[in-house]
Amino acid sequence: MALVPLREVADEDRQRAERYVGRVLNFHRVVAHSPEALEGFLALSNALRKMQLDRRLRELAYLRAAQVNHCQY
Repeated sequence: MALVPLREVADEDRQRAERYVGRVLNFHRVVAHSPEALEGFLALSNALRKMQLDRRLRELAYLRAAQVNHCQY
């Protein structure tokens, strides 16, 4: 069970999430508590999707950013 209740995502945001990520994730439903935050996250997802880096190099960049920020990944 989620610690934060999941919200329904507005139709426009649902379409964007499906276009950018392929489906609506529970993360989208949590962030939907703040429509502005969801809009920002979807914009970031779209920008990252358009990145011209090789997939392996992009994943390496994600891992390095997580390591530098002491994130558990």
